[in-house]
Amino acid sequence: MRGKNLLACLVPLFILSACSSIPKEIRKDAVEATFREVMEDAAAYTGKTVVWGGYILKTENRQDQTRILILQSPLTSRDEPQGKDRSEGRFVAVFDKFLDPEIYEEGRMITVAGKVMEQEPTRIGKYRYPLIKINGEYIKLWSIAVERPGYYYGPGPYYDPFYDPFYDPYWPGPFYRRHLGPYPYYR
Repeated sequence: MRGKNLLACLVPLFILSACSSIPKEIRKDAVEATFREVMEDAAAYTGKTVVWGGYILKTENRQDQTRILILQSPLTSRDEPQGKDRSEGRFVAVFDKFLDPEIYEEGRMITVAGKVMEQEPTRIGKYRYPLIKINGEYIKLWSIAVERPGYYYGPGPYYDPFYDPFYDPYWPGPFYRRHLGPYPYYR
């Protein structure tokens, strides 16, 4: 009995620990500072590892690196970015390799882990904006959600195995059409 109780307690822990998408060695080095805290005092966090995510705004390939401009968004427990409306700003992730802009396209969700490098000034329109730059060590590109049309009539809490979703008791059927004329509700 004790073994079953122990197993029942340990299984959820293993499942929860497997939910994070960031490797453990990177995650253990990451600071627990929020994006806003780093924006306010970037010099204090220079050289420290952070795990941030958001939505790609622009991917730019240069001679020896790729720069991805990201609209920051808070992460869920699975390290997946939440909605754009929860953003606290922008940051740029720099990678020392080629990343295809057709794959890392505008609007895709992304999670990045890397060391804070510095704050570089940029302009958004006419507004001067301090952009945090991180040296990317790990990148996770989230899959695009595809909305499929239609309904699912599979098993559920109130599933009736004899239910036919296409059965309509008020449809007169082919017999009505053959012998009594056209449908009354199509006139």
